[in-house]
Amino acid sequence: MAWRWKAFWAVLAAFVILTAVPVLGQQEEYGENEVEEPSKEEGKFFPKLLSHIFDILSFRKVVAELKVGKTSPTMCFVCKFGVALLQHFVETDKPQDEIAHIAYTVCSTLKLDSDRVCAGIIHLFQDEMMYIFKRTTLGPQEVCGVLLGNECARVSSPLHNWTVPLTAFPKPPLESVTQPSLGSPVSRVLHLSDTHLDPYYLEGSNADCKELMCCRIADGPAPTPAQAAGKWGDYRNCDTPLRTLEHMLRHITANHKIDYVIWTGDIPPHDVWNTTRSEQVRLLHLVSRILEKHLPGVPVYPALGNHESARINSFPQPEVHNQFSIQWLHEEVTKAWGRWLPAAAQRTLRKGMYYAVRIAPGLKLLSLNMNYCNSQNWWMLLNSTDPGQELEWLVNQLQEAELREEKVHIIGHIPPGHSDCLPVWSANYYRIINRFENTVRGQFFGHSHLDELEVFYGENGRPTSVAYIGPSVTSYDGVNPSYRIYTVDGHYPSSTRAILDHETYYLNLTEANLRDKPIWRRSYSAREEYGLTSLQPEQWNHLLDRFQDDDNLFQKFVRHLYHLSDYPREQCSGECKQETLCRMRTARSHDSSFCL
Repeated sequence: MAWRWKAFWAVLAAFVILTAVPVLGQQEEYGENEVEEPSKEEGKFFPKLLSHIFDILSFRKVVAELKVGKTSPTMCFVCKFGVALLQHFVETDKPQDEIAHIAYTVCSTLKLDSDRVCAGIIHLFQDEMMYIFKRTTLGPQEVCGVLLGNECARVSSPLHNWTVPLTAFPKPPLESVTQPSLGSPVSRVLHLSDTHLDPYYLEGSNADCKELMCCRIADGPAPTPAQAAGKWGDYRNCDTPLRTLEHMLRHITANHKIDYVIWTGDIPPHDVWNTTRSEQVRLLHLVSRILEKHLPGVPVYPALGNHESARINSFPQPEVHNQFSIQWLHEEVTKAWGRWLPAAAQRTLRKGMYYAVRIAPGLKLLSLNMNYCNSQNWWMLLNSTDPGQELEWLVNQLQEAELREEKVHIIGHIPPGHSDCLPVWSANYYRIINRFENTVRGQFFGHSHLDELEVFYGENGRPTSVAYIGPSVTSYDGVNPSYRIYTVDGHYPSSTRAILDHETYYLNLTEANLRDKPIWRRSYSAREEYGLTSLQPEQWNHLLDRFQDDDNLFQKFVRHLYHLSDYPREQCSGECKQETLCRMRTARSHDSSFCL
């Protein structure tokens, strides 16, 4: 009987983790608290029972695994039982306010975050969650299989087990990519990602507030000088001050000649429990205007992040036309980004927030809405089959480019191999990239806030493509604000449009705050730092092999991974090293077959 009680509370905690932790894993002012707080009796009752849960299911470990996207048997158990409980509540018509009250009580008692964060998240998500779980045809096992991959369960539903047709044209012979001669024309491309501008950042406010996000006006003054938010930013759970974003853009304009910009999403701050439609729209237009102001005459090609909606990760399919419709964001994104995009690109942007644009002779850029692969986008549980027909559109765009002998660069927010990307979507994308490896000469993503990459592999383990994951402007997660510049082969008509090199620049926040003198420094050049003869896939694959054997070289890579941050971290060795290397060999989410 005692086991049954522990299992019950384990399931209840699983429900809270499933609904709250995906957003709690990323850490202002709070919205109205419309969730009732627990009584004093409940407050005394829960902690003793819940303490046993950790012994049996290691929930703190599960929370940590969720934050880094690691799937384990324990996580699958938690997922299945949590979904089973939620579906039981739905099937028995348990009132929504009672479910919200239970969720709030567990969130508060387990101290997953502050009471106001728990209340805000549950209030924001409860209507959408109940709507989706009342309509999904999946059982607990298949829900977890869709979200976490085959490690949890096989998915038999045709709505979540699908294949996008490729093309009737056979794959052409593999082209060799030659390095251009010294002095050949090149393009310089600025990559900005995860700007996460916080308009409410306040120097001297509490940077150690123990919540998802700090350093804001609502956090009050810091109790001690050590807890005070710095003028130019902070390594703790804090986002980008306006002054830092504008200083970076002025520095770029003064010190670099940029041909165009790729901007790979996540504009708003991490106050995910307190978002409103009006504030998201305001920030979308504000940051777009800031980029236009500081980079006059420079084309900017944006991609949509998972934070841009009024509820993080909430991106219904275009055919959803009820109160949950996301068409308002489609329209606002088109207005904000239309300043840089032609009419044809705006049509698909308005439809599904993806687009194509020719940016130079022989070069097309495709911007993807990666929220259609987002495993934390619960709308995908209703039907994940090629949302918005985006991958079908991608195949057609790539086939057209192949026939016209054009090259293509692809931009997006969530990397296709990231654990946040639905396995079935990722597998389809992987097939598409390998089919068109002659055509796709660059892939660029963000989301992780780290300076990393993913290698694609074809038959016999041959490396076929590389997805570059750019560092973040925000210092959230303990990294230095950074940007990257790619050098791209620009000699036309014989140009390969290949990536010739990339350089990363960063701001040391410790130094900037101590001296009140921000200095943006060049961190490294990929070719110089790692001795690469090119940035072709086989060279990156060889470098990963070298990392395995040369730990000094690997540790150098790890320092760059976190943008040379002064934030204290443990040495990455053993399991950490293997997981890091595996992550870069896994451009197909929840598939570690290339790591074996």
